[in-house]
Amino acid sequence: MVVRRLLLGLLLVCQAAVAQPGDPHADFTRELTAIREEAYVTPRAALRRLDVLRQGHTGRELGQVLVVTSGAYWWLKDMNRAVDAALGAERLGRELHDDDLLAQAMLHHAYALSKYVHDQEAARRLVQGAARLADDTADPYLKTEALVTQGMLAEEDGDTPGGIELVTRAVDVARAGNDPDALQMALREQARLLAGVGKFTEALARTDEMIAAARARGIPGQLAHARLAEYATAARAGNPKRAESALRAAVDLLEKLDAQERLAVPLANLSELYMQGRRYGEAERAATKALRISRAVGDDYGIRLATFELGLTQIYFRNIAEGRAMADKALEALKNDDQYVRMLLNYGHALGQVGFGEAALTIYEKAGSVSLAAWRKEKELSYEALQRARDNQKKQSELAALHHESVLKAAELKGARRQRSLWVALSATTCVAVVLIAFLYGRVAKANKALKQKNEQLFMQSTRDSLTGLFNRHYFYEQVVPRHHRQAGAASDRRAGGEGRTGGVFLLMDIDRFKSINDTLGHGAGDVVLKNVAARLAATLREQDVLIRWGGEEFLAYLPGIGTEEARQVCARVLAAVGGTPIALDDRELTATISIGFCPKALHPDAHDPDWEQLVHLADLCLYAAKTGGRNQAVGILDAGVLAPHVIAAADADLKRSAADGHLALLTVRGPAAVPARAAA
Repeated sequence: MVVRRLLLGLLLVCQAAVAQPGDPHADFTRELTAIREEAYVTPRAALRRLDVLRQGHTGRELGQVLVVTSGAYWWLKDMNRAVDAALGAERLGRELHDDDLLAQAMLHHAYALSKYVHDQEAARRLVQGAARLADDTADPYLKTEALVTQGMLAEEDGDTPGGIELVTRAVDVARAGNDPDALQMALREQARLLAGVGKFTEALARTDEMIAAARARGIPGQLAHARLAEYATAARAGNPKRAESALRAAVDLLEKLDAQERLAVPLANLSELYMQGRRYGEAERAATKALRISRAVGDDYGIRLATFELGLTQIYFRNIAEGRAMADKALEALKNDDQYVRMLLNYGHALGQVGFGEAALTIYEKAGSVSLAAWRKEKELSYEALQRARDNQKKQSELAALHHESVLKAAELKGARRQRSLWVALSATTCVAVVLIAFLYGRVAKANKALKQKNEQLFMQSTRDSLTGLFNRHYFYEQVVPRHHRQAGAASDRRAGGEGRTGGVFLLMDIDRFKSINDTLGHGAGDVVLKNVAARLAATLREQDVLIRWGGEEFLAYLPGIGTEEARQVCARVLAAVGGTPIALDDRELTATISIGFCPKALHPDAHDPDWEQLVHLADLCLYAAKTGGRNQAVGILDAGVLAPHVIAAADADLKRSAADGHLALLTVRGPAAVPARAAA
């Protein structure tokens, strides 16, 4: 704790040299920069400081806090909150016309879409937009971050050489801008990409530069981050000695910084390295320490990872039943982890080493059957696991053939009687081989069937919101957009357009004063409200309508094949369904209302056809108008046929003025009068 406080103090002193004393904005910037650098080492402490810092700040400063908050949640692997914070900052950037803030938020949003939703097209559009905005900024950190994110996205698309070129440019920008934090970020990504194409000497040189710079600046947190990058690079290069040295140094630094929440995973990785070197006692001690720290800080992921490594040490110590129980329990909770297949392979190797060959083969087959359709790296690992299992079977068959050949040669020297016995033995062996081949084919068919079922199960899990049961953004990007929003429109939408109706309507809905519900009644009450509102919306809309939990307290609905008058009627029914009946809580009844913004989609051959993102953005502008106009109402665009590019641009600048100038007409639908809350009898 003392070292960390000294570190933060040093950061503040250094930044004070370039800021005017007593300048509130300079004080805010210094503190936010310090928190950003602290977030990797102690993300929970950083989030607490961010909660304090955001009090009393609005506008651009609030948006900057949200960007750093998104990064802190990223390091905690809380992807939902990371994306929500990025979307909040993105909305503020657009409202304030602040290009720098908007670019930062778009970069965070884009990386999440690419890595966790695998919507490369949407991510590419966001990154390209952010890069254009970053080109006009004087902030070297933002320029570097834009280039690094472009490089990461290029790698996700399979263009690793292009990714390396972009990240190399990022290194040059950071050097030219004399921004050491940006340089650390760019060097770290450059080392990872170079190691990925086998340029291990160059990659390790980048980690050496990171380590030297962090030492020179006297920032232990950055030095620990650099050491972890060195470990990952050395491990990939097949240099276990350097990987272990780097990881031990990182662990020592994190312990000195009292970074308990960051310690568990490196300690578990250190346990894995010890096991690879057959130092099972040290591996057990490292895993035990990781488990103790994880439990102390409430790190569920660390608990599972440490339990798994500890279970493997018990297997090596011949405590097979106990070790397998620990490993199986941990793996059950780690099915969606990036390293799940690698852990299965280590598990199978441990079982094979202690003589449990059949159990090891089962684990290898399980590794091969894991569905990794949404995560390409994991998919490659699963195929690799299947190949290893087949290679093991092939080697066993080859050894058996060599053994029988030697028996045959020995039998030939002993005469006809021994030859006759040998042929009998070979015939029996052939029968066994046929049975074994049939058995293996059956196991492969069973594994393929399980793989298909797992794919279907993971698809359902990845497209549903866990709280409300509604579809999520992933489903919208993967299913709704390709089906309904191609440039020419779906066949059903074209028929609707031919009948003089719109091809559909987007409704963007937001629960009114939801933050007040959470703050006064607690998040449990907020969850009850979210589930009730979701159920009422689903019951009100048609079966063919698509209802999405868009994020937080926002819902998006796409109603195909309806006109504006029908949309008005739907809005009236939705407002009545949500606000007309109180929601029962434990000790009271609460009346919740929503505000709605809607925008129709025109598909007449002569009409303009904006893409879905523009239509949702226009619905968002209408939602804002409904909120500022008093809430508990719907505001929407009356005629989709007028949505030419210049009209959309005018509405984006000022919706109400655009309506007043006659560019477009707005329709308002009022909700039911609010019923006062009362205590339950």
